[in-house]
Amino acid sequence: MPKIVTKSLTDTLRGLPDVVVLDVDRFRDEAPDDLFLCALGFEPRCLVLPRRLRAVRYRARQAVYFTYETNVEDNDANLATLRTQLRAIAPTVQAMNCDSEDFASQFRNVMEVLFNETKREVPRVTLDISVTANRLLLTCIKILLEYDCKVRIVYSEANLYHPTREEYEKDAEKWLGDDETGLERGVDKIIFSVVHPGHALDPLPDCVFLFPSFKQERSRAVISAVDPALLSNPADKVLWLLGMPRLPENQWRLEAMKAINGIRENMPQVEVSTFDYKDTLGVLDRLYWERADSHNISLSPLGSKMQALGTALFCHMHPDVRVILSTPVDYNANQYSEGCKDVWCVEFGSLVEVRRKLEEVGTLVIDG
Repeated sequence: MPKIVTKSLTDTLRGLPDVVVLDVDRFRDEAPDDLFLCALGFEPRCLVLPRRLRAVRYRARQAVYFTYETNVEDNDANLATLRTQLRAIAPTVQAMNCDSEDFASQFRNVMEVLFNETKREVPRVTLDISVTANRLLLTCIKILLEYDCKVRIVYSEANLYHPTREEYEKDAEKWLGDDETGLERGVDKIIFSVVHPGHALDPLPDCVFLFPSFKQERSRAVISAVDPALLSNPADKVLWLLGMPRLPENQWRLEAMKAINGIRENMPQVEVSTFDYKDTLGVLDRLYWERADSHNISLSPLGSKMQALGTALFCHMHPDVRVILSTPVDYNANQYSEGCKDVWCVEFGSLVEVRRKLEEVGTLVIDG
């Protein structure tokens, strides 16, 4: 007999696609995508997917690659090759500076033109997040969710991340503050997200949900931007979301992350998968409901790309949350990552359906 039930997030998570190994041969027989998106970075894996797609004769009607204002010379080492690969899969190739002040409006313009020109009822978009910065990834997902399109996320996973265990244990102190040893140098600026500004803040205490990076300065800069007093007296108002690596041989990185960021055992902290975006979404939603009535919540996703993907979906469910990021002056390109282990895919399909699933959480529905 049908009954009225409250739609739970658990039900929604089951209905969202898993992260699966990409079968690139599937692209061989598909009709062309309407838009292919990727980023230009210094890591060699920024070229992995475009090369594989070209090899199977994948086609898109348009390709856009995003550029950064950091590490320009390092990134340009891959520019000619990336453009060659993209020109082989799309007749139109466009560069777009994702660090420009009007990037969000520029990207929306691309989407508007896409909808005006496409002959398909629902345009198809493939987004390669292999070397997207989290600030770029969150903006892209936010804007894509505004449109009725089909989206596929693809991610080339690095074969080796620095620091390796040997590098870290050889001289752990150097990774705590030496700019020449760490993955990033300094803090360039604090970014209050234009597309995730949060609602007008209530007269409530501030609370920060923070996915840290391997550089303490970036975490501290975010906390200070919310409230400098939280640096010396965080109490329970800074909640650390610590990345649990996918592979057992990388589990040591969890403790390294704690040490680098000065996170003691008595500080509020939750372990979150670095790879399962649905775990991130579930954990953030649970923490949100524990604090939403008593705090203004700021969220800083400085962790993995899949954590940023889960964060983007969470922010769609809870637009009152403010997103803050800190960007480094530059990255240590020769110490970041090496090679490519696997290529992964999240086949979201219709974003109208994804929005529906996210927005019906907590609503009353008829079951049966």
